[in-house]
Amino acid sequence: MTSREEALKNPIFLALKKVGQTPGEGIRTWAHGLCFHNQNLLNGLKSNVANPAKREAILNDLWNSVYSIVPKRVSEVLGIETKPNVDKISKLLSDIMNDEKHPAIQAMGDSIEEALVNWLKAFTFYDWSTYIYLERHLGAKDALKIYMGLWESFALGPLEDMKKLFGIKEASDIDMDVLGKLSRAYWESIACPYHITQHTKDIHEAELEFCAYYAVMKDVLGEEKARSMTLKTEAIVSVNYYDAILKALGVFDKFSFTMDKFICCGDNCCRVRFERRK
Repeated sequence: MTSREEALKNPIFLALKKVGQTPGEGIRTWAHGLCFHNQNLLNGLKSNVANPAKREAILNDLWNSVYSIVPKRVSEVLGIETKPNVDKISKLLSDIMNDEKHPAIQAMGDSIEEALVNWLKAFTFYDWSTYIYLERHLGAKDALKIYMGLWESFALGPLEDMKKLFGIKEASDIDMDVLGKLSRAYWESIACPYHITQHTKDIHEAELEFCAYYAVMKDVLGEEKARSMTLKTEAIVSVNYYDAILKALGVFDKFSFTMDKFICCGDNCCRVRFERRK
């Protein structure tokens, strides 16, 4: 158990304050994020890995890894054991995903702050373990294909709500101002404070000073072990994430996206850049 005072030392709370979110909103982000991630992985494995025994081995190794890293409270709430019952865990996560008031959400801590930190840890080490064991069982090429697909789902999941929020009805509604607002909304939804460094009708560039996901990963695993995954995934997965959004919006032929700095790869910030295609 972590006290409320101890949990509040986690830098995610300062980040939440900077982006105008409450701890309650943060819990929903990471709790439902984990549930969504798991469902997408189950679908991705079913679509891309024909051998059921191979799928089972990946999931067993993944949850064993999570069990070995996360706080005891996380394992107790999610029912993770040394020999994980994958179907039972997935059923619980599906129930949580479909119920914003599911008791397991708050059960992750004695305070809302502890619960938030534990859901963040659960998501982070689930994601880290996902790539590690996809690669170990399938090899880098097939692992990356599935893993990129998982993050495309995260990119496209909230897009319809984002379109309504910013009044996007068709591709002609989108300019650099709209893309900048979309980018900020996506990043700040996961408590990454967003600082615009350049904005014109042709370019939008911004820097992100903090990543709660990597901060937890580095703190618990250490930099070397954390980067055993991030150095192999972040650049291509992050750029593909926004390419998927641009394609879904119908403006990929008009705007390009790239990232050339990553906190999780040793840079002092993450840097995003949209450009109008010439």
